[in-house]
Amino acid sequence: MVEEMPRQHKTYHRNKTVAAMFLILLVFAVLMGRLVYLMVFRSEYYTMKARELHERERRIKAARGRIIDANGKILADNKTVCTISVIHSQITDQEEVIRVLCRELGLSEEYVRKRVEKYSSIEKIKSNVDKSVGDAVRAYDLAGVKVDEDYKRYYPYDSLGSKVLGFTGGDNQGIIGLEVVYEDALQGEAGTILTVTDAKGVEVPEAGEERVEPVAGRDLYISMDMNIQSYATQLALQTMETKEADSVSILVMNPQNGEILAMVNVPEFDLNDPYALPEDETGVELSGERRQELLNGVWRNGCINDTYEPGSTFKIVTAAAGLESGAVTPEDTFHCPGYIMVEDRRIRCHKVGGHGAETFVQGTMNSCKQEFM
Repeated sequence: MVEEMPRQHKTYHRNKTVAAMFLILLVFAVLMGRLVYLMVFRSEYYTMKARELHERERRIKAARGRIIDANGKILADNKTVCTISVIHSQITDQEEVIRVLCRELGLSEEYVRKRVEKYSSIEKIKSNVDKSVGDAVRAYDLAGVKVDEDYKRYYPYDSLGSKVLGFTGGDNQGIIGLEVVYEDALQGEAGTILTVTDAKGVEVPEAGEERVEPVAGRDLYISMDMNIQSYATQLALQTMETKEADSVSILVMNPQNGEILAMVNVPEFDLNDPYALPEDETGVELSGERRQELLNGVWRNGCINDTYEPGSTFKIVTAAAGLESGAVTPEDTFHCPGYIMVEDRRIRCHKVGGHGAETFVQGTMNSCKQEFM
């Protein structure tokens, strides 16, 4: 005979069941509320995050601003080149990719294979590739190989004004000279190419590409006159050869407003090949530190970086002071025998035979020492 469960026990279990059901319903309500919050109120945020996970981004360099002289001549311009990259997950014929890139880019198989086999979102193989070579690689239509047009700095006048203009590095950033001083204005803003990929990293053809176009840098107009710069460079080279000097610097200014019309520092260097060492150092094994030291010497702008004794240039100050104070007039005459005695010292004029009789103006034109002593 089965005994009937006491009424109070039935009530207890029924209450437990109801409480558990309400607890489960509460949990489901919380989860549903959270799901609605994520799907409705946060949908835009998580859609963006999901897209980022499936997007591959490739940067597009901006055209760097040009440097233009006082007459409108372009001193620094841009040349269209290409950057070759690979995306490992999208490559279907690895050996063919390695073979083509080695042949077209002139790179070793070891170098290319290491980058082709690397698991990364994108791996750069070579930058600053001539456009004709980039077009040849693009013509193979190899899966996983990306050919993006790029810009490389180009200097039409090679070495003219090299230590003033400066040059750029591999990423088109300014290294020395005006290129680095006005980097913020010249560099522009890079663009991007966005492609959508699946979970394996393979591009989804239907999604296409999304481009954010780069913004070109601003042009820089300078007071330098390349005609005067060229003439001053010729004079500096002649002087260096005649005097057997290590270097010669010439600075030409507009006396009306102080504008720099020419700044010459010979020997100059080739802006399109700035890392070439002097001829007497080629073929010599150098440490990295010594090589950098030599390059710094090649790039050094003596007009603004070096100190020197003012010498005859200070005669301008002396002449101006004499005229302003009334100590001399332009018509005053002097006699230069070629030297002057100061106590027991004989100080010679640069013209050994002397200038003879001369006015103050003529003496200034002759840079006569005796007139200013």
